[in-house]
Amino acid sequence: MERDFLVETEFLFGFQPKDKHYDVISSVLKAYMATKPFSLYYPVSALIETREVMASHKKDSVERFNALTFIKAKAVSSGLLEIGLSSDDLILCEDLLVQHRFLTFFDGLHASVALNNKL
Repeated sequence: MERDFLVETEFLFGFQPKDKHYDVISSVLKAYMATKPFSLYYPVSALIETREVMASHKKDSVERFNALTFIKAKAVSSGLLEIGLSSDDLILCEDLLVQHRFLTFFDGLHASVALNNKL
C-alpha cells in the first residue's frame, strides 16, 4: 500500500545550503526525485512557521520574502506538493494542544494538517 508523507519546517529549512541539515536533505531529495515512490507534501503552516522564526530573529521583510520564495521554488522543483490550511485544521490543532500539552502551536498545526489529510 502506497503511503504519502508530510514534511515540515525543519525539512524546508534544510533546502538552504547554510542549514546544518542541508547535506542530508539534499540526499533525500535526490533519491526522492529519482524514484518518487510516494508523494511528499509540505503544509502552508510550515511556511508560516518559517516566517515567524525569521521575524523572531529580526529578519526584515526582504529577507523573509527571499527565503519564502526560495523555499517554495525548491519545493516545487523537487516535486513536493503544497497543502493549505482550513478552519478544521485550526480546530483540530487546538484539540491536540488540549490533549497533548507538550506540543507547540506549530507542531500541533502541522499534525492537524497531516491528520485531516490522512498523511
